Order: sequence, then C-alpha cells, then structure tokens
Amino acid sequence: MPPIIEISGLRKTYRRSFRQPHNALDGLDLEVAAGQVHGFLGPNGSGKTTTLRALLGLIRVDGGTMRVFGQEVPQRLPEVVGRIGAVVESPQFFKHFSGRLTLQLLADSAGVPRDRVEAVLEQTGLRDAAKASVKGYSLGMRQRLAVAQALLKQPELLILDEPANGLDPAGIHHMRELLQWLAHEQGVTVVVSSHLLSEVQQLCDSMTIVSRGRRIVDGSVAEIIAGHSGASLSVRFPDEASLPEAAAALVEAKPEVGAVVERDRLVVSGAPEAAWVTRTLADAGIYLSELVTQTKNLESVFLELTGTAPQPGQTVQIGQSVAVPLTQGPAEVSVMVEPTVDVVPEGAEGAEGQR
Repeated sequence: MPPIIEISGLRKTYRRSFRQPHNALDGLDLEVAAGQVHGFLGPNGSGKTTTLRALLGLIRVDGGTMRVFGQEVPQRLPEVVGRIGAVVESPQFFKHFSGRLTLQLLADSAGVPRDRVEAVLEQTGLRDAAKASVKGYSLGMRQRLAVAQALLKQPELLILDEPANGLDPAGIHHMRELLQWLAHEQGVTVVVSSHLLSEVQQLCDSMTIVSRGRRIVDGSVAEIIAGHSGASLSVRFPDEASLPEAAAALVEAKPEVGAVVERDRLVVSGAPEAAWVTRTLADAGIYLSELVTQTKNLESVFLELTGTAPQPGQTVQIGQSVAVPLTQGPAEVSVMVEPTVDVVPEGAEGAEGQR
C-alpha cells in the first residue's frame, strides 16, 4: 500500500530585508504509512510546523514535491482536503460561544451531521463541559476542543501539532488512547508533532526526526532507539573511594572501554558484557555492590541525533557544530550535527521559529 503522505526534497526559504535568508526546509523527505501513529520530531526552528502548513496549503514552498493519498498537493488539495482533519499551531475560537455551539457551527459549515458533535464531545472528554463558554476553558480544554473539531469529518488522515499541549496527566493518557484507537481500530493515519518525547515513545508506531529542515532518521520507534542507543552499565561500590581505581582497572584491561565517574557511581560503556566488568574488577581486588544495565530512551537518542545533548563542561551556543557519536550497526561513526537555532522569520509564516 502506498504511503498516505509522501514528501520529497521540500524546500522553503524565508527572505528578509538586510538579513541573511533562512532555510526553514532544506530538502526535507518524509513518508507516513497508513494506519499508524507517526511522530514528527525536531528541535525548535527545525521546520516541523512549516512542513505541516505547507502540506495543508497554508504556505507556498520553493521546491520539492508533496503527495497526500497519492494526489499532488497543493495543486489537487481540494480533492483530498475533505479526508483530512488538522490542528496546526494555536487554534482560535469565539470565546463567548459554548463548546457545543462552536462544534455545531463548524459541523453545519462543513455539511457534517450534528450527531457527530455529540460523538466527538464524548471522544475528547468534553461532554460535561459542552455547555460552558470557551472563554472559561483551560488551555487543555481548548486543545481538546481543537481535536474535537478536527474529528468532526471522520478524517482518514489526522494531523495534530502538539495535541497534548496544556493537558494534565489524565488528559494526556486519554488522548494517547484515543489516537491509538483511531489508528489501530479505525484505520485513521495520525501524524503527531510533539516535544513530549516520553509521550511520543509510548504513543507512536513510527517517527521522523528532523533538524534544520532536513530529515535525520526515520523508521519505527523501537528500531530507532535500538539502533542508536548502546547500553551502558551503572556500577556502584561499597566504598566510593574505589571509583577512580575501578575506572583505571577497566580501561587498562581494555582501552576501548569507557569508564566515567559520576558522583557515587561508575558509568561503563563499550564493555563486552556485564560479567567481564565484574571479573576484571575482581581480578584487581575491587568488589562492587551494584551493577545495573542502562539503555537510552527516546529523549537521549533525540538529543544525540539533533546535536542538542548537553556536553560536560561546555554550553552549546547557537550556530555551533557539535560532534555527535552515532552508532550504525557494529561500527561507530562521528557525525557533525548542527544544533537547533531559534530563528523567527518575519511575518505570519515564521511561527515555527517560536516553537
């Protein structure tokens, strides 16, 4: 089955008077398969919202191709827009209208039966607050209302920019279950742009990580984490004074092993196995009290891939390149990754730089 979304070589440059042009999108590629929850991740200013706005025909691009349901957009967007529901950036509503009236008016304008209003109010958890005016809604309730309006048309493709914005833990859990139900039970393809990496790890089936307008990596969430997160060992000792001696013993036995003292523990990387660590230390007359295998989560992988991971003893400055070790199969390579730059292009089209 062909991808629901196909983007190839997408380019967008904001040109500003007396200032250097800003390449918001620099040859971006993106594919989203049907019936999945797909995460779209990147640092502030990486081009996420710009991409979504271009895909929905809200801004023009300078190059590249985009297809949705096999149709080229924006040229043939009118043919597929009825199958798309979207929430991009901060939604705006008439604050004196109730939540129910807001959705009823939107349903009438789109030719959607009004019984869909009650259905989406129930799905998004707004049933009991439907009579209240929107001006009294919290940020999380307004976000739920935005998702409700996107669901009115029973879309086949749902695009959500920060859907968990303002939600409490219970609301985030509810939203996660709703989106997974839509994708896995109803066949809706869901694209989620979010900064909540722990939530993306639980929510999404696949993801694309971008930085400075380019795709860095894509694939299933589990495969990306597994492919870029070598396990390390956390080792503790009865006497903390043993830490430097233990580190020296491990490095002397195998120079390619990394052993770093962190407060009351030793973090070991590159060891063949945990048993090798215990055996090597025992041979040196050093005995440990705890050994725990640590694997990286999506947040750690994201920080490394985008060059935004904190470096010991230094602060990453805007425009500074950071050498980031990436593991690709059995070999380890060092890739230069530029860190995020928060650039605010002039005009309404530059909202991505504020994210």
